[in-house]
Amino acid sequence: MSRQVSSEEILEKLISISSITDTPNEEVVAAVAAIAAPFARVRRLPNAGGEKTALLISIGPEDRPGIVLSAHTDVVAVAGQAWTSDPFRLAARDGRLYGRGTSDMKGFVACVLAALPAFAAADPQTPVHVALSYDEEIGCKGAGDLVAAVAALPARPLLCIVGEPTGMKVKRAHKGKTGWRATALGRTGHSALPHQAANAVTTLARFAARLADLADELKTGAQDGSFDPPYATLHIGSLHGGGALNVVPDRAVMEFELRTIPGGDTAALFRRIEALADEARAILKAQAPEADLLLEELSAYPALATAPDAPEAAAVARLTGDNAPSGTIAFGTEAGLYAQAGIPTLVCGPGDIARAHKADEWIGREELAQCDAMLARLADIIRRPAADWIRSEPRGA
Repeated sequence: MSRQVSSEEILEKLISISSITDTPNEEVVAAVAAIAAPFARVRRLPNAGGEKTALLISIGPEDRPGIVLSAHTDVVAVAGQAWTSDPFRLAARDGRLYGRGTSDMKGFVACVLAALPAFAAADPQTPVHVALSYDEEIGCKGAGDLVAAVAALPARPLLCIVGEPTGMKVKRAHKGKTGWRATALGRTGHSALPHQAANAVTTLARFAARLADLADELKTGAQDGSFDPPYATLHIGSLHGGGALNVVPDRAVMEFELRTIPGGDTAALFRRIEALADEARAILKAQAPEADLLLEELSAYPALATAPDAPEAAAVARLTGDNAPSGTIAFGTEAGLYAQAGIPTLVCGPGDIARAHKADEWIGREELAQCDAMLARLADIIRRPAADWIRSEPRGA
């Protein structure tokens, strides 16, 4: 695809590829690579099994510090949702473009791909790296190798923009998240003889109650008023176990998550949770020595905490044309991983997270146009070295 095409045309192609998270993603990777190859260097980063691939697309001299445009290409499933049009066929109605992933976040990917010809034509002194991950929707699981590859470039980038849907407002911070699965393995028996069994459901119910107490305690713990709520949260999402009423259940499963504010003592909270699990495990083993409670980490990503007065935040605000103070977001992204790798990172992209993961997800044509305009400004400014325009200009420039 050597001719320049619009972001909407590219979005139509991307939406037609389901790319549901936790499934092989070669089709969407191949489509993106075909669009990018005439203008950029395309590097594939397959996972160990070879069924998933991240992409690192680069334009410009890699021995100079540049900018990263980060996104994920996976989307959540549509099963059980009442769509009024085919979720994998872009539908236009009243200035809105409907389809799974339009807001989260193929709209941003389409705009970036549409901007590649302009980036290449700029003969940039600031290289542009497009980092596209997989399996973001299940806890940023596909970003590790990609972030490491970006950090290991000959010159580490000076700025990363993660294009999650923020209505094109610049966001500087979000909470970190860790998710767990707790599995209680007890001993079955007849409900008339519970003293001869070890009830797995009761064990997790006890553990859940202690976690709920900890959740209440967190409300009066460390605070950051820029977030809603302004404290760390502990949430139990599911608890399953048992079958027949007259059978003592020997297996139960619970999933829960912790979301922490930047700068909080996350390690201390982890120790508290592990201690509560140890307590529940000891009670269970006292009933049946062979019983156990297993705690498995499902996903984890760090918080993002870019300073409000960071020059990188001001630089992104200039690109968007919005010089309002940067804010925070409630949802998590891969931004914390880039920041953890030493790359100053902001979140800014078209669309609205409130539309994500729902039936009839959409993005406005005007929102795509705003993102296109930001990237056009970027194409103009990358003719200069990154340090000149990221760190040297006053905030109001």
